Amino acid sequence: MKKRILAALIAGATVLALAGCNNESNSGNSGNSGNSGNSGNSGNSGDSMVSPDPEFEYTMSDDGQKLVIACFNYDFAEYVATYLGEVKDNKVYVDGIEVEFRQTPNEGTGYQQWLDSTLPGNVDAKGADKIDLFLAEADYIKKYAYNTVSIPIDKVGITDTSNCYQYVLDATNDGNGNYKGVSWQACPSGVIIRRSIAKAVLGTDDPVELQNQLNSWDKFEAVAKQAKDKGYYMTPSPLETYRAFATNTSQSYLNDNKFAPTDAYDTWFAQAEKFSKEGYCLIDELWGVEKSAQMGKDGKTMCFFGPTWYFAFCMGPAHEEANGDWVVIEGPQAHVWGGTWLMAANGTDNQSLVKKIMNAFINDEEIMEKLVYGEDLVAISNGYPTGETNTDAAFPNNKKVVAKYAADPNYKNEFLGGQNELTIFSKVMDNAKWVPDAHTPYDQSFNETLPNSMLEYFYTYKAGVDGVDKETAMNNFYTLLAGVDSSITH
Repeated sequence: MKKRILAALIAGATVLALAGCNNESNSGNSGNSGNSGNSGNSGNSGDSMVSPDPEFEYTMSDDGQKLVIACFNYDFAEYVATYLGEVKDNKVYVDGIEVEFRQTPNEGTGYQQWLDSTLPGNVDAKGADKIDLFLAEADYIKKYAYNTVSIPIDKVGITDTSNCYQYVLDATNDGNGNYKGVSWQACPSGVIIRRSIAKAVLGTDDPVELQNQLNSWDKFEAVAKQAKDKGYYMTPSPLETYRAFATNTSQSYLNDNKFAPTDAYDTWFAQAEKFSKEGYCLIDELWGVEKSAQMGKDGKTMCFFGPTWYFAFCMGPAHEEANGDWVVIEGPQAHVWGGTWLMAANGTDNQSLVKKIMNAFINDEEIMEKLVYGEDLVAISNGYPTGETNTDAAFPNNKKVVAKYAADPNYKNEFLGGQNELTIFSKVMDNAKWVPDAHTPYDQSFNETLPNSMLEYFYTYKAGVDGVDKETAMNNFYTLLAGVDSSITH
């Protein structure tokens, strides 16, 4: 997998959606599927979002002859094949049951559209047409939590979540206090700093000292000016810091189905506008070609923002040309970014196996420890083993395992010059804020379409590129939002 993703990045392609590695597009992605599932509809969010009826009876059995996992890529499939399954005759089996990984690409809203057309009829589906488990990402997890197409995990049989990080559970709350999913990973995000540039600008690459000099947004901005004065960019895009603000908000973009920018958005926009105007950042898309090139040996950018999945798989040129020239710190604001959840599909006919898989990927400490390294995974392509292996490390959603490796002097990350990133990210998890009521089924549209629309305005500060004024950029966003759900006002 690493080779696949690195090759794509080096070629300048948009980064692939993977375990939390969101495919940020400018297509106005929809978080709305209309009425996709009984009483827990996935339509309007905010105050009008409907929780499933607490008395709703979910359907489960153990009659299945095949376990079907709906997914948007094969990353989790590789974990299942390696840690729980066995490969036989080019197929994956768990406890003697064949596992089918039914993939629909996450481009635009293709995967969500497929779920929305398939899951409501899952109870009545027959045989291999039944979905047992399906994956959902952070920006649309709430859509499927507020929906009877997913089963509360306690009804599946998951009773011990004591080692899970709370935000990972809260993301799946159905509004009645029930959790509707689990995840093998948490996604604390930090500031990934180019060591050589940090030395040139600040005279040090020591993570403790860097944190002292970058532990507030005021200090971050002051260092941005220093970086510019010495010929460097602070960030590779005005969108780079967006998630640090957006995931820390206590406000929703929607109230009574009316859109309004949050305080967090306003703060981010003011910073992004200033960085663009003053030349503190390169003006490019979040996954742009110019930004990707900044990760290579000739890059002039000091700071990138992201979790484990970001520097492991979204910084291709850095791995190829500048490996070891990096360090990660908590930065001005502890935050999380992304994640992928397992949700049990209503109608599953493999309840016991679904329970086993969900429980293993939060409570089996041997498996969770292997996730730290993520090495020698059975490679899956087109749903089947390839005979090759991949590497896919993750920050495990198990506090006990994280604490063990955060204190392990023998654990070192080569990409980070021998640093132990778990010592940093465990602190991020202690300090990051994630308020459930601030998130909606439309988050994917807001968190991708809104900043991308404002980038059209930031281009006015980039030589040789035509931009638009702020009012036009915002109106362009409203046009895209109307395509998502015309009932949302502003």
